[in-house]
Amino acid sequence: MTDQAAAWVVILMAALGASALAFVALRRWPRLRWLGASLVLAWTATPFSVADGHIAPAFAVFVFRRFLEDAANPRPPLALLLLVTVLVVVIHAVAGLVAWRRGLRRGAWRNG
Repeated sequence: MTDQAAAWVVILMAALGASALAFVALRRWPRLRWLGASLVLAWTATPFSVADGHIAPAFAVFVFRRFLEDAANPRPPLALLLLVTVLVVVIHAVAGLVAWRRGLRRGAWRNG
């Protein structure tokens, strides 16, 4: 296993842990639970290509380019993170709509 592959295994394990923490932290809001956990996982595990063919998490690249490097452009990793966010929210909305429609068919939303 290369150093970069080992680093990504650690990153993905940390992403799963952070996602689980978000899931537990949002237990009071059951509809936001899955969305929050999915967003944390997506933000921490989205790869972004940097110099010399290396890849790094997009959020880390954004933070470094925005706050720590003077001449770097933070817009490309931010655009990727926004795209991932939109995709996760759309998937969550479609899944919620499907679950709601199934509930209507089964009569779960009727009074009585």
